[in-house]
Amino acid sequence: MKELLKNPIILLPILGCGVIYLLLAFLAVSRNQKLGALAEKLVVGLYLFMMPGLGVAPFPTFHPTALAHPEKSLPSMIVQLGLYGALLFILSPRLKYTLKYYFDLLALLLQKNPGLCLFLFLILLSFGWSDTPVYTLKYSIVLLATTVFDIYIIKQYSYKEISTLLKWSLVVTAILSTFYSKFKPAIGINVVKNSWQGIINHPNPLAALMALSAILWGLEAIENSQNRWLSIGMVFYSLFVLQMAKSGGGQVQFLIGTVIIVSVRFLKQLPFQWSLFFVVVFLILSISGFIIITNNLEAIVVDALGKDLTLTGRTPIWAYLFAEKIPKRPLLGYGFHGFWQPWRGADNPAANHISGELRMPSGSGYWTPPHSHNGFVEIILDFGFIGFAAFALSFITALVQSIQYLTRPQQRESVIELVLPILLLIFVIFPNLTERPLVENNNNWYYYIFTTVGISIKTYGKNFRAEPKSKKN
Repeated sequence: MKELLKNPIILLPILGCGVIYLLLAFLAVSRNQKLGALAEKLVVGLYLFMMPGLGVAPFPTFHPTALAHPEKSLPSMIVQLGLYGALLFILSPRLKYTLKYYFDLLALLLQKNPGLCLFLFLILLSFGWSDTPVYTLKYSIVLLATTVFDIYIIKQYSYKEISTLLKWSLVVTAILSTFYSKFKPAIGINVVKNSWQGIINHPNPLAALMALSAILWGLEAIENSQNRWLSIGMVFYSLFVLQMAKSGGGQVQFLIGTVIIVSVRFLKQLPFQWSLFFVVVFLILSISGFIIITNNLEAIVVDALGKDLTLTGRTPIWAYLFAEKIPKRPLLGYGFHGFWQPWRGADNPAANHISGELRMPSGSGYWTPPHSHNGFVEIILDFGFIGFAAFALSFITALVQSIQYLTRPQQRESVIELVLPILLLIFVIFPNLTERPLVENNNNWYYYIFTTVGISIKTYGKNFRAEPKSKKN
């Protein structure tokens, strides 16, 4: 197939047809505002669906992170950027109106959440103290580019609309994960845990997604009586996939999210200070419980295998990093993606072995972690304690603003509008206690941006959403 595409006699007609269809789509969007709005929602829905990190082709090739990968070939990069450019060209008749107020919103963020702005600024500048500045700069530019798109999404869509897009993208994830787990087990089954991972790269992220799906569909069942049975069915289906993923962390996240939903009415009746107090205490207890429960679940598996109880080797990694690696660059860290670099061999900043690997004791042998298995430790590694302080400031600001918004008197918003910011913050915290990095092009990052930026808009009270003006007949 590749050889056929290299033949100019075949390639040129294909490109010509592509250009024609591209122009037709552009004309259709420019002449029909409703079609333009629908096309944008489809692009946003595809983005939300793809960003968690799908393991089936062709999604890994077109994931934004692929642009910064050192093994990305120039032709593949051109094709990927060409696809992004084509989508922007199709939507450009709409974007020339909807980008209005975008810079006003950025100015608002400087005022409402300076910690977020400082943190993004550190991401951009971190190539300056990275040992591999070009490598770091590529990853920084890609992350900031998707952040710009995340900010656009939360500017244009309400929390209820984002909830709807998330619900349906998660349903697609559940259906495809069921298909691959049942009929293509080589892809859909994780051989280590003997559980479903579906189209996601690991069972734990799949479980976290299904926990959020079950909660969002449960809220839909409460608020919308017309499609209640469909919503209830989706709740049970999401919980089924969650159960098949065999992730204790995902189950705990579902439980914690459910408690938050049930507590909304109680929190709304309290003064802001007491609501903040109860939420903070709840988060502290939940984090402690999450670690304890995960620890006990690991114990069942680990004891059966005759291994030591260390959260599958996580706690020794954290102790080692804080004792040996973080003190070497405590203020600004190693730069974005500047620490875990096994391809550099002995120059890998993470290495503790001549092979260039970080080797940690594990039972009778050693294992090589791909990252620290904690998103907050990763922030310290990449951006130092200054970066962590900026992130913590932005997170605390968003939490306080979310509770202020929840407890405001005389609100007419739906429950999902009130609770989604806090809910997304929960789904930022818990997966990052023992799992994947937070500051990465994944769903955890857009949860964080949707919350920090969206709640700044809500508490400011101005509508930054812009739409094309309807043409008069």
